[in-house]
Amino acid sequence: MKRLAGFLVLVLAVAATAYGLTRYFGSRKTEDQWTWLRREFCLSDPQFSRIRALHEAYQPVCADHCNRIMALQHRMAELQRTEAKNSPDYLAAQEEWQTVQRECNQATLLHLQKVAAEMNPGEGRRYLELMVPRITQYDHRESRGVR
Repeated sequence: MKRLAGFLVLVLAVAATAYGLTRYFGSRKTEDQWTWLRREFCLSDPQFSRIRALHEAYQPVCADHCNRIMALQHRMAELQRTEAKNSPDYLAAQEEWQTVQRECNQATLLHLQKVAAEMNPGEGRRYLELMVPRITQYDHRESRGVR
């Protein structure tokens, strides 16, 4: 009987601990991208405001590039189902897709350089080291943030 009581106390303690940990970790909020940017790159209030303004001004450009790229990816997938990959229509869509990809990458690189220029020099270099490699790895399947 004492063993059973000891076992039940142990099970209850484990269950209470598991419940407490679940509540604790479940209630923690993740840091949003703007809070992360400000903290990670030690931005002053004026720097942060200028970077937010740059980002807001760039959003329509970015959205246009993403929409065009996704539309071309969809078109290429449709053409691939109905035609060969070496058909003139598919090759034309692929060439346009590559052109828009280059435009997007160049515009994004310029935007990142403008953002970095608003930061302290060391932080701006670190920002570019972190963000520039992401440009070439991005597949335009979803919207990217500043993080």
